[in-house]
Amino acid sequence: MPRQYVDLLSSLPYLANPFVHRRPPISAVQLEKRLTMLDFQDRNTVRSLARIFYWGRLELHDSDEAIVRDAQRVTQNFEPEDMREWLFWRMDFRTVVAALRRRHAGHDAPAANTLWGFGHYVHQIERNWGHPSFHLESRFPWLTEARNLLEADDCYGLERLLLSTVWNYYSRQVPDVAFSLSAVWLYLSQWDLVERWCSYNA
Repeated sequence: MPRQYVDLLSSLPYLANPFVHRRPPISAVQLEKRLTMLDFQDRNTVRSLARIFYWGRLELHDSDEAIVRDAQRVTQNFEPEDMREWLFWRMDFRTVVAALRRRHAGHDAPAANTLWGFGHYVHQIERNWGHPSFHLESRFPWLTEARNLLEADDCYGLERLLLSTVWNYYSRQVPDVAFSLSAVWLYLSQWDLVERWCSYNA
C-alpha cells in the first residue's frame, strides 16, 4: 500500500458524531496541510470531488445543469469502485432533495431533456412529480420527514435531518482497501459534515 495513505490517515484525528460534539477535531487549515502528504494527482482528485460533493462548496450562481455536467465529467469511468458508489449515492441524494425544493417552490416537473438532476432516479422523479414522495419513500426512508419539514419552513430541522442522513450513510461505509484514496475521501466527506454542522452552531 502507498506510504502516503498510511502516513496521512494515521495522522488524522477521530471524527465524532457532529450532533453530539460541537467542535471539529481538526481545522480546515490543519487538514489542508495534512493533505500535502498526498501526491499531486491525488490532491487534484480530492479538490475536484470537493468542488462538487462537499456539502456547502457549490456557489450560488452554479446552475443545476452546470452541477450535473461537472458530476458526469468527474464520475465517468471513475475508479476505485467504492468511491464511485459513494459519489453516485451522494448525487442521488442531492437530486431527490433538489426535486423536493423545486416542487415546493411551485415548479412543474422538469422536462425530460432538462439537465437538472443526476443519478438513478431522475426519470422516476419526473414521472411521479405529483406523488408526495415521488414513490421513493421505500428507497429513501427520510424523504417523508424531509418533505414535512420543508413544508413547515423548518430550515434548521431540515438541514439537521439531511446532514445526519448523509453522516449515517458514510459512517456505515468501509473502504475496500483500508489505506487508500477511498479511505481518505471517506474521511474528508465526514469531516465536511462535521465542519458544516458545527459552523451552524458556533
